[in-house]
Amino acid sequence: MDFQSPLYTAFLIRRRAKVLADVQFETGECAVVLCPNTTRMTGLARSGTEIRLSYRPKPGRRLCYVWETAVVNGAMVGVNLNRQRDLVAEAVENDVLHELGGYAEIRPAASRYLDLTLIPAENSGFPECQVAIAPLYVKNGADLVFPDGIDVANHHVLRQMERALNAGQRAVLLLLAQRIDGIGVRAGWTRDAQYMTALRDLCDKGLEIICCGCSVSDQGIWLTARLPFMF
Repeated sequence: MDFQSPLYTAFLIRRRAKVLADVQFETGECAVVLCPNTTRMTGLARSGTEIRLSYRPKPGRRLCYVWETAVVNGAMVGVNLNRQRDLVAEAVENDVLHELGGYAEIRPAASRYLDLTLIPAENSGFPECQVAIAPLYVKNGADLVFPDGIDVANHHVLRQMERALNAGQRAVLLLLAQRIDGIGVRAGWTRDAQYMTALRDLCDKGLEIICCGCSVSDQGIWLTARLPFMF
């Protein structure tokens, strides 16, 4: 996914109200920008962090700068969760994410807790596939950790996945890291043991977990890597 316009460098002053951030440009000018990320953003939102902003003016929009990436320990990390669905759909369409290939159509999911519905071709024998995309941000050593803490939405996702499996559909939890500096994904048992137990039980019933990393630069973000998941 290419960025449609050049990115602007700034430095984080503070994140506030989850979807807003105070930043300072290289010129010294300060501004309030959109932060399209409702996660804890662990390790990404420290004061002074170098970040990149896109400029997306629209009629009636008061805040036109959008926080896109952060530079952490020399690695660029994507923070705009609004790009997740398009990143995955693009990877499927380009046959980069071959695990989800072979479907005739990609649609936004009907459920608020799911992201994509993959529709099989008629008489293909493929089941319909429900995909939920979850971001990966917490890094411990060389590995990423999921989940980053207790989140009610994660439990709602599992219930939707279980309904899909009970209906004879395919269910995929896609853990997406908008970064390339992790070598694997570990289960965060100490962060939400109840969720992890439910996730493992649902995997025994057919839930698939796919973990992906992305190459991130000032030019764009592209899904490029597979990461192993370890319970």
